[in-house]
Amino acid sequence: MMHPVLHTLLYEYAAYACFLMVWAVHFCTALSYRRVARLVRQAQADGKATETATEEPISVILTAHNQAEALRRNLPAILEQEYDEFEVVVVNDASTDDTEDVLTQLELAYPHLRHTFTPADARYVSHKRLSLTLGIKSACHEWLLLTEADCRPLTPYWLRSMSRHFGPDILMVLGYANYERDKRELSRKAVFFNLFHQMQYLPWAMRHKAYRCSPDNLAYRKSLFMSHQGFASDVNLLEGATELLVNRHSTNTNTAVALSPEAKIECALPVSAKQWRLKRTYYMETRRHFKGTFRYRLCFNLKQCVVPLFYLAAAAAAGWGAWHRQWIAVGVVAVLTLLLCALKSVWFNRSARALGERSYLLSFWWYELRLHVWHAYSLANHLFAPRNIFRRKPF
Repeated sequence: MMHPVLHTLLYEYAAYACFLMVWAVHFCTALSYRRVARLVRQAQADGKATETATEEPISVILTAHNQAEALRRNLPAILEQEYDEFEVVVVNDASTDDTEDVLTQLELAYPHLRHTFTPADARYVSHKRLSLTLGIKSACHEWLLLTEADCRPLTPYWLRSMSRHFGPDILMVLGYANYERDKRELSRKAVFFNLFHQMQYLPWAMRHKAYRCSPDNLAYRKSLFMSHQGFASDVNLLEGATELLVNRHSTNTNTAVALSPEAKIECALPVSAKQWRLKRTYYMETRRHFKGTFRYRLCFNLKQCVVPLFYLAAAAAAGWGAWHRQWIAVGVVAVLTLLLCALKSVWFNRSARALGERSYLLSFWWYELRLHVWHAYSLANHLFAPRNIFRRKPF
């Protein structure tokens, strides 16, 4: 039999070795938090170097369903962009409010605004996809910029910032978008959730095939859309239209990312926590149709799993040291834990500020841990939801 002292030593070494190993892995994964700040600085430097580049004509496409007030509030910020040649095409998706009147009034003031409509009796197909298809087909220019009626650019240089990434080999440009901020807890949670995910998949798209995109800020070539028959492969899915376009047609050479603060889009916050949960549930269905995403999912899940493991390993190592009165070891564990927590917070907040978001101080660690709850809740909602809510039903 092994001597009790040897047992104790083995447990002691195992506890400290596991903590150090998890600490090292989490340190490497946490480095991704600072990458966005570096990329934003690089984008700003590149933008100054390309200020005299030729601006390609752009067609801005957006759809609206009973969003008259959103159009009245947001469309002027799009129509008054500082850009040489662009048009705005709005597709009225069978609205029953004042959307048609608002568009007609705005067209009198802005000659580069046009609108069309989606028939209300379209059957078996997603109205969103049909509306986008109609808008894209009516666009006059090769480069399309897709956004939503409840979104608005924060500066008059949104089009210019996105167009700086256009090139002969570039087929799509992914931009950053997030919810507007207010004092509600829902705003803080939703903004953090979007910020965290875009800090993962936007830098990834600069080195690999893009995993997904923000549907509120995407530039896409019309010729690419037409050559792949648009949304023909998933025409009856209710959500995820632009995300599936990017996921299926992106490569590691044809996709660019616009991270300049001038390219940011701000979107209206969901009206309730229930609507935000439903949005995350619909994304779980969209994710099922993604292709070629094994590497991204593996890296993302590793980054997620290591967070609770890090805190558990730190608690176990500190608890073991305290039980055996090994105060030096407890101090080392505490210092390493606090050091990594501080570094994570600094790196994350630096990137958040670079993207124009507020800083998360002590709340950062709380929201980081809550991500696991939000993901699990969304997955459970998707598993138990009836399948027919995700697809267009005949009527």
